[in-house]
Amino acid sequence: MEQTREANYFGEKISACRQNRNMTQEELAGRLGVTPQALSKWERGLSFPDITMLADIARLLEVSTDYLLGFKLKGDAGNAGGQTEQIQTEIGNNLRKALTPLEIVIGEKYIPLFQGDSFVSKIVELRIKLAQEGILMPVVRIRDELKLEGCEFRILCYQEVLYAEKLGKIDGDSLDYMLQKLAEAVRRDYGKIMNPDLMKLLTDYLKVDYPALIDGIVPEKIHYTLLSEVVKKVISRGISIVFLPKMIEIMCTVLWDNPHASTEAMAEQIVKELG
Repeated sequence: MEQTREANYFGEKISACRQNRNMTQEELAGRLGVTPQALSKWERGLSFPDITMLADIARLLEVSTDYLLGFKLKGDAGNAGGQTEQIQTEIGNNLRKALTPLEIVIGEKYIPLFQGDSFVSKIVELRIKLAQEGILMPVVRIRDELKLEGCEFRILCYQEVLYAEKLGKIDGDSLDYMLQKLAEAVRRDYGKIMNPDLMKLLTDYLKVDYPALIDGIVPEKIHYTLLSEVVKKVISRGISIVFLPKMIEIMCTVLWDNPHASTEAMAEQIVKELG
């Protein structure tokens, strides 16, 4: 019975944190490399994840492992432990905001648009649509900002403003319009959004259809950071991410001839063959 209560508590924490991040079970499961069915069992308290996965779960949900497990920090006296935890949480939140690949910052008049289930379903549809173009969009953080005017919104990438606009009014079409601008920004600035974590997910998906291209190559010979840096350069020169399998193939050929080839040299060869 005690184990069941612990499982239920843990599952409720995961479910609540996932929904606070506007992530579906499918999205979180995909990020963790498990099936949605397995994640569903965790959230319903029917099973626990492997202990080695706790750190990744906490990182993706932006909480501590202690929080997920129900532990509290202990202070030397009074509520010092609570104060320490609060400070650590604030520091962590600020760091994550600075390192967020994709974020929509909204004025107060937009807040009602994100309080129902409509946004979640629409963002999933957008992720599916972009995936058909070879673009894996990262999880989008939504944050309200009092410094913005009520009808103003901004799309940020690592704190850089990709797009900003102030609408004349907020109505039923405003959410669709904002997501349209988000899609345009992602397509236009995907090189800025790209990072090694996204590249790992992309190559994990590629491995299903191109096992011979990925197995033993990525990350063994072409690590995720190197691949993402080359792809950024290539995308900035007008080559679509949909050609990622061919990019990896060309990089392999370049590295075969010159193991110390620079990212610029590899990017130039890819553009030459695909441009």
